[in-house]
Amino acid sequence: MKKLIVVMALVLSLAACKDDASVSQKAGSAISGTAADFVAGLGEGVDKRMTVTLQADPALATRGLTVTQGKSRGMGSKNAAVYVVADKPFKGKLVARALDGEGTEIGRSVVEEEFAADDARYVTFTFNEEMDSQLVRTYALSAR
Repeated sequence: MKKLIVVMALVLSLAACKDDASVSQKAGSAISGTAADFVAGLGEGVDKRMTVTLQADPALATRGLTVTQGKSRGMGSKNAAVYVVADKPFKGKLVARALDGEGTEIGRSVVEEEFAADDARYVTFTFNEEMDSQLVRTYALSAR
């Protein structure tokens, strides 16, 4: 952030002098690059913060299901989205248990889903309003 402020000050100084257009163009490019790097880094940070830890029940694999990624829907949200890949058809209930730091269940969501063979999509689990999503450290997934 300090680098961005210094570069901006340099550009403003050069713009006031209007002596060397190529130097001011270079400074403008540096600011653009720094700003783009900052925005990209911010996006990666938000993306990492939204990613949740998943524990997949081994029985999911026997039913042809794999979970690859889970994401929180944002700060304080009672929703979690999990990407599910189906190698073979599946029709039934998917269960997500919200676990705290000690592994204690503090919330549960059950959704009815149907997948065709070679199908995949995000499945959203909605938890009770009373669940404190800030305490969730892991989501354990299983099928019924």
